[in-house]
Amino acid sequence: MARAGILYSHVAKAATALAAAGTNPTVDTVRAALGDTGSKSTIAPLLKRWKAEHESQAVAASTGLPTDLLEAVQAVHQRLEAAAQVQVEQLRAEHEQARQASAQKLEAERTAARQMRAERDAQATELAQMKAALRHEREEQQHAAVTMAALQAEQAGLTERLADRAAEIKLLADQLAHARQQFEHFQDKAAERRESDKQAADVRAAALERELAQVRGHLGDHREALATLRTEKNNLQARLDEAITVGAAHAGRASLLAEQLASANEMASAEHMNAEVAEARFKDAGQEIVQRDARIHALEQDVVRLQDSLSAAAAAKLPASGKKRG
Repeated sequence: MARAGILYSHVAKAATALAAAGTNPTVDTVRAALGDTGSKSTIAPLLKRWKAEHESQAVAASTGLPTDLLEAVQAVHQRLEAAAQVQVEQLRAEHEQARQASAQKLEAERTAARQMRAERDAQATELAQMKAALRHEREEQQHAAVTMAALQAEQAGLTERLADRAAEIKLLADQLAHARQQFEHFQDKAAERRESDKQAADVRAAALERELAQVRGHLGDHREALATLRTEKNNLQARLDEAITVGAAHAGRASLLAEQLASANEMASAEHMNAEVAEARFKDAGQEIVQRDARIHALEQDVVRLQDSLSAAAAAKLPASGKKRG
């Protein structure tokens, strides 16, 4: 620890004395001049302060040269320093100009570098996009290759199915042609049958018409006979009534007339029955004609239905086969 009371004045006095004596004032020499008192950490900053204030004395003391010589050297040094300072200022100005030019050039280079970085980033982005597009294109090519293979396999299957459908269509066409032949044969047979049935029906109708005319003639004859018998019956009845009124004497004659009247009644009943039979035969003939027409109409409807069925079957098979083939 430094002794209390070591001040700058003490250090400055000791250093001045040492410099005047031609001794270089140092921390150790100053401390020895102070009687080996004070710490070096205390003396060092105070001595540094003194040297800054008495630089010439300190230099003279350290070199051992005279003060006048040192002052002359110091003056030359100051002139040289001033000239050097001017040169330094010029160099500084030139350096500042060069620095500004360098700064401008650096700024231009930085701008160019930023532009180059921006271009590089844009190129990197474009490259990444191109890589992504190329990767996507490769993926699409792979997918297209897979799809092409699947389509080729499907095409092979479709070709095979098409061949099957062609064979099926040919078979259906053969069946249709055979069905058409059968249908045409059936139409011919049906036409022949219709014609035969029509001719037979016409013959039967003509026969029935003739028979009906005969029945009608017989019926007219029977009706005329019945009317005659009824007239005779009425006459006999009148005569019977007259005979009854004439008297019992004519009883035998009345009995005979009654028998004749009964016989006339029987004949009238027989004629009436014949007339009813003729009417029944007439009705049967008419019903038979109606039934014949109904059978002909039903046969024609069967032919029409068969034609529609064959046409529908052909239309259903051919478009369906065409659709499967497509």
